[in-house]
Amino acid sequence: MLSRLARWSSMSTPLPKPRVVTIVGSTGTGKSRLAVALAQKFNGEIINGDALQMYEGLPIATNKIPLTERKSIPHHLLGGIKLDEEPWKVGKYVHAASQIIGDIVTRGKLPIIVGGTHYYIQSLLFVDDIGRQAHAEYQSAQAQEAKWPILAASNQEMLHYLRNVDPEIASRWHPNDRRKIRHSLEVYFRYGRKPSDVWRMQGTATDTGEETPVFNKEVSGKTGNSPQDDSSALRFDPLLLHTYAEQDQLRQRLDRRVEMMVEDGLLEEVALMHHYLQKQQRSGRTVDLSSGIWAAIGFKELLPHVKAATAGHVDAEKMKKEGVELTRIATRQYAKSQQRWIRGKLLRALRDNSALDKIVPLDGTNLSLWSTNVERIASDAVSAFLEKRQIPTTTSTSTTMTDILVPKETTDIKARHCKMCNLTVMTQREWDKHPRTKKHRRAVKPIVDWAALYPKPNGRALDAQSQEALENG
Repeated sequence: MLSRLARWSSMSTPLPKPRVVTIVGSTGTGKSRLAVALAQKFNGEIINGDALQMYEGLPIATNKIPLTERKSIPHHLLGGIKLDEEPWKVGKYVHAASQIIGDIVTRGKLPIIVGGTHYYIQSLLFVDDIGRQAHAEYQSAQAQEAKWPILAASNQEMLHYLRNVDPEIASRWHPNDRRKIRHSLEVYFRYGRKPSDVWRMQGTATDTGEETPVFNKEVSGKTGNSPQDDSSALRFDPLLLHTYAEQDQLRQRLDRRVEMMVEDGLLEEVALMHHYLQKQQRSGRTVDLSSGIWAAIGFKELLPHVKAATAGHVDAEKMKKEGVELTRIATRQYAKSQQRWIRGKLLRALRDNSALDKIVPLDGTNLSLWSTNVERIASDAVSAFLEKRQIPTTTSTSTTMTDILVPKETTDIKARHCKMCNLTVMTQREWDKHPRTKKHRRAVKPIVDWAALYPKPNGRALDAQSQEALENG
């Protein structure tokens, strides 16, 4: 009997991985709209992949999809975390999302992950990233600081410490990038080895300027230096749909969206959150404004205006205009950072696991052609994916599409500091451009004592009255 069981066990094959559709892309490219359309057609349920949309509050600022636009499709992990709860970290998100995916698949429906926090989504899709982050989160930040006090020090002090233990990795981080500096020190303390050696040993190169959470190989059970070639690093069997838009059109779209957010009540949202903060302060409770919902774009930019308006400050209207402009700028910068993550991290992970054929680019530049260029192509891709047919390839003359399909390789990431300007840049390209910037030219321009050169205004002698006034101050 035992021998028959042993033979059966040796002949059995692993269970197939759950199939999931994942929609990624910059903010403003229509990810949520596409997710609802696909969920309607393919009997799907949607799992939120935006870190800030998980929290209650600021639905306009975080661009949560309204109930009226959800078309009765179940949306998971959307607006459920209370303001007084401890902010979630990626490990908790991965655990919750994995359970939800299992439940959706068990009920015979299609899980559709959608969101712009690509760090969370990549950690969910790839087994390695899950293991690394879960291991890194065994200890809370407070416990780590109690054990290793340098982690509570200033950026400058932490960077100085890191330069002493691992100058190679220290040179790769901007002096103001506290997260990466601290993470490198955590790795050093936890494993007793240089972070650069740990990353090099595990094949998790840092040449994108983004640190990859590390883990002990005993945790993962892997001994190789690179991901396996059969996509085994993927936790699920995914189809990735990448929505994008040409830069000029996306910029205009994002600027207009900020205007609409203000018209729809963004300032009132910020005022409500400010009122909540005041209540917490009166109760003697502190709120970490650097994490969770408080990190949402629009809140910190418009909070000064809300405070000024509440106090009846004369500059409140001016501060409103400044806050709106800062929100526009931050939104555009966020969109660029999302695209950098896709090219610098997600595409490389897919390439390293022989899975680049699992991503389909969707050109959402022209909204009047949305049904043809986005929904139809996405629908055809999902149909082929579910029927286990070859996924159709897309054709486009867009230079953006050509760019996004090429994993970004940046090997010159290194901090370079200009003492004249007190400015740090991270790439050779930025360093080469810096001498031509106005800031640098002003810094190196000789300081001229115009008063000494031209003691008389306009070259004319002062009359007696003017001379007396000048001497008397």
